Amino acid sequence: MKTKIYSTIIFILLFAQKVRKTEGGCSYDRNLRQCFCVLDDFVQISTIISCVQASSIEFNGGTFIDSQVFDHLDINFVLNMITVPLTKISFVNVVLSEEFLAAFINLISQVPVNLLSFENTTFVGQSVEMTMTSPPRILSLQFINTSSNPLIQTDSTFYRFGNWMSILISLTVKKSQLKGVPCDVGSLFKSLSTLELSENLLTDNNISSMFCKDAFPNLQTLNLSSNNFSHYDTICQAVSRYNQLRHLDLSLNDFSEKSYSSCEWQPSLSHLNLSFTGLEQLAIKLPPLCEVLDLSHNKIEFLNISLPKLIELYMSYNRLSTLSFMDQIPLLETLAIDGNPLRLSQVSQIKTFQHLRSFKGDGILYTCSCSLTKEMKELSNSGLEIQGWPDGYTCNSPESFKGKLIDNVNLSLFECHTQLFTTIICIITILLCMSIIFCFVKICQSNKTRSQCMEAGNSNCV
Repeated sequence: MKTKIYSTIIFILLFAQKVRKTEGGCSYDRNLRQCFCVLDDFVQISTIISCVQASSIEFNGGTFIDSQVFDHLDINFVLNMITVPLTKISFVNVVLSEEFLAAFINLISQVPVNLLSFENTTFVGQSVEMTMTSPPRILSLQFINTSSNPLIQTDSTFYRFGNWMSILISLTVKKSQLKGVPCDVGSLFKSLSTLELSENLLTDNNISSMFCKDAFPNLQTLNLSSNNFSHYDTICQAVSRYNQLRHLDLSLNDFSEKSYSSCEWQPSLSHLNLSFTGLEQLAIKLPPLCEVLDLSHNKIEFLNISLPKLIELYMSYNRLSTLSFMDQIPLLETLAIDGNPLRLSQVSQIKTFQHLRSFKGDGILYTCSCSLTKEMKELSNSGLEIQGWPDGYTCNSPESFKGKLIDNVNLSLFECHTQLFTTIICIITILLCMSIIFCFVKICQSNKTRSQCMEAGNSNCV
């Protein structure tokens, strides 16, 4: 059975016996189990015979237009050569015709492939009608920096493979100038759980139609980072109906325009990334059961949140001046507040988070008191992971320690209790002065009494 499953990929591998030797070829990395092919044309496939143990194959460079090349391949002698499944087949820096692509996908339809990837790829031509032996057994598709988007064209190769698209579980279209996905195309992805559309040209105007009623019904992870969105509420309204959505990445969009959002998220949403979005305040609804929240690299001055399930909070490089939100996130395990203008003088502000396991606080204005330096050193040895310690943790005050690493500050007993010692010394000095004055007065009185007695001729004067 396994022999039949992998027979079609050998179809390609054994072409070595049928073609002439040309420049370029395939090489196999045994340690990584990767096959790397540099081909000007697919007829140079001969050296791929050395990659029968590879778990991934990359075709780098070349122009693949003519689908008839597959008509000359013979697989009758190599049915038992491949024994491992393929985790990835990738085309990088190539020109592909849709006719060739359709023939290639049809060719490997019986081979389980976890990921089919296209990077820096130019698609040309039009797809043609083909009879498929069976739907491809590819689980994930990836497009990175492609010149066109055959995936979303209703006359394309991928649209013709609608039955196959219904079993895909992951789709990435990145850096491809994508402006939208038609509703009817989105509705084909019935099993898709992960969708990444980052670094494209998506806007508020087309997101509602893209996530229409029947599109991506089983979505769990959605990445919309680095697009042209400007209204948080619009995105929320478009995707809040997904009751299985757990991870949402909206980073690197511009939400700096002040607006209030009353949109309610589904309870399933547990991971939300709003970093690099220009937020100045949180006048928006957050997922009520959020466990991981990233608000780093914004302009937030004050954080007033109540998220009882929150486990990880990333607030790096904002404008926080206080940790007043501490008691509203009792289960917090990871906290990042580095790069904020906080003035931290007591470690007790950190210890308030009883479940804290990881802390990142470099770049904060630390007041290096005796208690802080001692407790920070104890904290670093307590099992709590302090990221960047000790190099990123420096004193801001007092002036004598400014710029010095907290870990290198060693204060003496007198320096740690200067006020107490000063008070004691003052008290002792006062008591000593009072004793001297008292003794002086007594001596003066005694001398005066003796003088008076002697003047009176009293023989009993001592």
